[in-house]
Amino acid sequence: MKRAVFVLFICLLYNPLFAQYTISGGNGESYPYTEDLSGTGIEAVYLLNTLNNAIISYSSSAVSVKFHRYRYSLADKTEIPQSDISTDTNGNTTVYTVSNLMDGYGYLVEENGGLRAAVWIIDYNTHQPILTSIETIEEEDKCEFLKLFITKSDELSFYTNGGAKKDIRREYTITYNNLEWDAEQMKFVEKTTTLPTQEIGTEVIINAPLMNTKFTLREEDRIAEHFKAKSITSTEYNAIAVEAQILTEQERRNAANEKITDGSDLGGSAPATIHFYGYGNEPITGYYTWFIYNQADMKNPIARYTDRDIKYTFERAGGYTVRLEVADQSSICADTTSVSFNISESFLDVPNYFSPGDSPGSNDEFRVAYKSLVRFKCTIFNRWGIKLYQWTDPAKGWDGKHNGRYVPTGVYFYAIEAEGSDGIKYKKGGDINVFRTR
Repeated sequence: MKRAVFVLFICLLYNPLFAQYTISGGNGESYPYTEDLSGTGIEAVYLLNTLNNAIISYSSSAVSVKFHRYRYSLADKTEIPQSDISTDTNGNTTVYTVSNLMDGYGYLVEENGGLRAAVWIIDYNTHQPILTSIETIEEEDKCEFLKLFITKSDELSFYTNGGAKKDIRREYTITYNNLEWDAEQMKFVEKTTTLPTQEIGTEVIINAPLMNTKFTLREEDRIAEHFKAKSITSTEYNAIAVEAQILTEQERRNAANEKITDGSDLGGSAPATIHFYGYGNEPITGYYTWFIYNQADMKNPIARYTDRDIKYTFERAGGYTVRLEVADQSSICADTTSVSFNISESFLDVPNYFSPGDSPGSNDEFRVAYKSLVRFKCTIFNRWGIKLYQWTDPAKGWDGKHNGRYVPTGVYFYAIEAEGSDGIKYKKGGDINVFRTR
């Protein structure tokens, strides 16, 4: 009961007006920590790199001014002896200077019987973090994540005037070199990875790195900016995690009469020859395995390769998925990625006239319109059944010449045999009109 009455008495005396403290000296700039101080009765926690020559200055025009300090609460406050206080009066204002400051104490002023907010003093040089070690620990999900186990001692605290212990947040960064896929450069590049500044306990979980690397733990909060930051570096970690990337390039045919793709950069008209380039975070990646699937049967690949890069020609219509699996040198970790595309169904259309030699580049050759033809043969005959021309590439055509000279205008005949990527067989025959105006 007596304790409750005392606390009430202190609250009645406490004046929450903003105190006019100035902290200086200490062989450098002091840092005022002001986070989460509401209701503590403390204006700021001041950290100095040493208390040698450190002083508290306070200006006041009050008739009665006394200085106190406390260790755990106002219940143990004691008045500071006059030998530690000097004064300098100018008119109605007196500047009080308190010296011989003590680490881990709250200092406050009593003006005309009323208590002002306190300031807490910390000699940062005696409270620097002790960073003992940073170790790597692999667990069951070691191919995805890595645990960093940190041994340190870094408690930094103060006491409110009511006796509550408060910790000061100490924040750190963790940096290490890692590989990242750069889509613009189309390769893995080495970069320094920095985890966001955070309050760190004894364990930190990160994504498993893609290269052998060391981890550095460094004190990087706003307090450390004013003092010499501490850091510690681990021994080198031998990476096992892998990452797969695929780049593709399709061989293009410059044929105006062929529809190459169906709204995709890959696939389209057959036969489609595509180069697949595999990338892994080498030298950790040691093995490349390719699987080519028809999407109608994703359990059984139609082809399998163990080269880093492959080339494959797709001749049948349908949906396809090409999957790359990479593994580390010991085959502990693996990663997969894939690309999917469609090979078009076949199509064949035949014109019924053209005008060779009249308008170069515009309907001056007899060409079929087609898509996904894997076999083709077209033969041109005159009205007497004599073969004038034959070709087997559907991207090409007949220029209207026989023996190096344009044939006369008139009606000619074609016979086409073809097969599509979907297995459809085409047999078409008909007449073709040749028009010439000159």
